[in-house]
Amino acid sequence: MSRIIISYRRADSAAISGRIFDRLASHYGDDAVFMDVDKIPFGTDFREHIRKVLLEGDILLAVIGPGWLGKSADGTTRIEDDADPVRVEIETALRQKTRIIPVLVDGASMPSVADLPEPLRDLAYLNAAPIDVGRDFRTHMERLIRSIDEMLDRARPARAQGGKRRSGARFALVSILSAVALVLIGATGFTLLSPRPESAKQPESTASLPAPAAPARPEPAGSAPVAPPNVATLRTEPEPATYRVLDNVTRGFRSLRRGPGLQHRLVVEIPAGSTGITLNGCHRSTFGTRPWCEATWGTFKGFISSCCIVDEKTGAPPRVE
Repeated sequence: MSRIIISYRRADSAAISGRIFDRLASHYGDDAVFMDVDKIPFGTDFREHIRKVLLEGDILLAVIGPGWLGKSADGTTRIEDDADPVRVEIETALRQKTRIIPVLVDGASMPSVADLPEPLRDLAYLNAAPIDVGRDFRTHMERLIRSIDEMLDRARPARAQGGKRRSGARFALVSILSAVALVLIGATGFTLLSPRPESAKQPESTASLPAPAAPARPEPAGSAPVAPPNVATLRTEPEPATYRVLDNVTRGFRSLRRGPGLQHRLVVEIPAGSTGITLNGCHRSTFGTRPWCEATWGTFKGFISSCCIVDEKTGAPPRVE
């Protein structure tokens, strides 16, 4: 699952950072948002700890308030200290090419190049998202979430291609196994149908001859013949509908999750164009998103959004209950 990491300085923006965390967690789920990178186990190199946390994340939100640089009375700043945790977080994210979104709070402005040490100067060129702590907080957060969604969409094409390659490998394996099975079936059939030598044939036993058919009894006079059942009137159960993922789906795949929403863990990524998805009902979401369907794809079971799957035969979208 995609992870969003929040970097902030406690003395500068602890309260507003907590509000930002709560809003993002309610949208993406608690497991998708990570805060307090500096909660480091005793005896652990905090630089290595921060590096591992950032490797698991997709986006780093750098919350910047008026005191983010950490200026002291003697004119120095904490951001210039190589051991400053906030500096280590930003510097590591820049080095690992983690996407960074500066978030300006409490009327702060972006630090200039002159304010930053050399390893952090690229931060000054990133477009920042202002977040108002007052009545515009919700509006600003909705705009930030839209930007995060776009970044997460662009971050997944490589993973989708990997899913397609795995699907292609499975198809190749199935094709090889099918060919081997056909060869074995053909060899067995040839053995069974080959003529036996005359000497091996045994005279037919009279016990195996069919018994003579009993004479047909005449129908009583005036009785009507019984008509055979009308086959057309027999009712058969319709085959369950199967669905496929649209070819032009965003990010090249659809996610099958453990529950109906992005806050649930990922089960498998179904590549675009995949078929054979069966549904066990679709229900409207309580999170304001599109309806989610309980689905099965091969051996995988979970929930899939109804937005990008259609009936394989009719092309119709799933029916929402």
